[in-house]
Amino acid sequence: MDCPRCKLALVPDTYEGVAVDLCRECWGVWLDTGELETILEAQEIQFSPEEKKLVLEGRRARIHASHTPVACPKCSVRMERLFLDAEVYLVIDRCPRHGIWLDTGEIKAIQAMAEASQTVSRLLVRKIQGRT
Repeated sequence: MDCPRCKLALVPDTYEGVAVDLCRECWGVWLDTGELETILEAQEIQFSPEEKKLVLEGRRARIHASHTPVACPKCSVRMERLFLDAEVYLVIDRCPRHGIWLDTGEIKAIQAMAEASQTVSRLLVRKIQGRT
C-alpha cells in the first residue's frame, strides 16, 4: 500500500498498541476502519496541559496549508475531507469503506481533543464514522 501524498510504500508500525501503516517520508498515518477508536480507548499516551497546548497551537499554524484531497490507498477512490475542528484546523481524509488518512500531527491533535472528555471523544469518532 502506498502513501496517498508521497506515493511511497507505507510501512507497518505500531501506535498505542495498534498496527498502523506509516509513511516515513511525510509521517502520515493510515488507519483502517475501527483503529482510531481502539487508539482513543487505549490512551497509553497522555498529554500534559503544555503538550496539548503545543499540539493544538501547531495545528492552528497550519490553517493556511493547502492539502488537496487524496485517493484511498486501498481502493484508489478519492477520499472525502472531514472538517473536524475549524479552530485547530483539523481536516482529515476518509474513505467510507476502508479507513482514514491522517497527515503529520493529526493523530496527536485528535488525541489531544479527545482527552478533553469522553463526550468529545465519542463525538469525534461518530463524525469520523459518518454518524453525525
